[in-house]
Amino acid sequence: MGRKSDTTDTADAGIPESGEQNKHVHGQRTYWWNFTLIYLSGVMAATSIGRITPVSIDLESDLGLSLGQVGLVASSVTAVAAVLGLAVSFALRPLDPRRTLIGGLVVMGLAGLLVSRAGGFPLLLGGRLVESVGYVVVVIAAPVLILGLGDNEHRTVSLAIWGTFMPVGLALGAFGGGLLSGGFGWRTSLAVAAAATLVVAGVALRLPGARAADADSDSDTDTDSDSDRPESARPGADGPAPEGSGVTRSGDGAGSPALRARARRLARPVALGAGFATISATIVTFVALYPTYLHDEFDVPTAAAGTLTGSVSFAGVAGGFAASVLLRRGAPMKYLFTAALLMPAGAFAAFGATGGLGISMTSAVLIAVTNELVVATVFAALPLVVRTSADVGVANGLVAQLGSVGSLAGPPLVGLVVTAADGWWAVGPTLLAGCAIGVVLLRAAVGRERQA
Repeated sequence: MGRKSDTTDTADAGIPESGEQNKHVHGQRTYWWNFTLIYLSGVMAATSIGRITPVSIDLESDLGLSLGQVGLVASSVTAVAAVLGLAVSFALRPLDPRRTLIGGLVVMGLAGLLVSRAGGFPLLLGGRLVESVGYVVVVIAAPVLILGLGDNEHRTVSLAIWGTFMPVGLALGAFGGGLLSGGFGWRTSLAVAAAATLVVAGVALRLPGARAADADSDSDTDTDSDSDRPESARPGADGPAPEGSGVTRSGDGAGSPALRARARRLARPVALGAGFATISATIVTFVALYPTYLHDEFDVPTAAAGTLTGSVSFAGVAGGFAASVLLRRGAPMKYLFTAALLMPAGAFAAFGATGGLGISMTSAVLIAVTNELVVATVFAALPLVVRTSADVGVANGLVAQLGSVGSLAGPPLVGLVVTAADGWWAVGPTLLAGCAIGVVLLRAAVGRERQA
């Protein structure tokens, strides 16, 4: 009897333990499956930026476009993000991020099909501008969806990995587009990419839905901003002050604290976005100028110089995954942000015309890897710079918009400095000035917060 009782007790004790383990394993698999779908959505969105490069010559010859027109078509996605990033984030805030992500992919896919059938510059540019709107929607909705998956244990790592979607998408768009256009023509290449985007949108239907309005309820618990107002005059996180109370009739007494509270809520996201702008300016400047430098200083053929630069950029993906590992082990974000100073250090050697091509290429890899390490950390820092989960989309919109501004402004500004200095040596000092400011802003954004 005793043995039977012991066996039964052990079995009874083991059942719930095994059930909990199975539930945990299933939850982990579900989490990473959903994250993979979101990540794939971002990668497909980023391919839209890289897929024009391998077909640029075909566009010039078949459609009679100038080099400037081709450049405008290629950069239009970044330009729209620079103008509409923050506005789109506010517009999407009350919507279900799952639906907006899928909607953005559908818009990109349909616009991509339109672009593949374009017969001239107006339709080509118009299709790309519509495609760029879908792109902005995807990159803003995706981090909000990642946070909505729950599991704070993996939140920081997931956001860091998400930060690698851009170089992976750029490489996939450039290399995949080159293979398809070489074998089947540029129209087929763009059409296949658009169709693939629509397929990803269909697969993304399996993602769990989460209304952004649910997150807005967290805003009501924003004690820091509410503490500046009397209990009866506290509005919602973003709504107007309630009417009909004696407090709200005082005008400035209710409005001024609300404005101050909102300014405090945006201060750290703005610092993160502004710091990210300097990092974006640095890497885009490198990618834009390095092929010309290789050709001028080492007589590398133009096509080969472009291929080498693309390969270096893709190698930088390793930095993003390194950031996810370091953050998972508890590395402070402010130290990873300080690593951004390695980018101008690498630029001194990469553009220094000393040590030969090998030293220059090695230094270029250092720039690319460090860039992705910092970029991944920026995305991982999004939850730390906001006071409520409802503000993550806004913070992401700021990061997207200011990063795009840096991408647009960096190359021409550094190009002007190089021309004025009459030498490539000026690249290093110029990037050092920008990155030094960026590091200060990024470190200020995360402050003393602890990542999850």
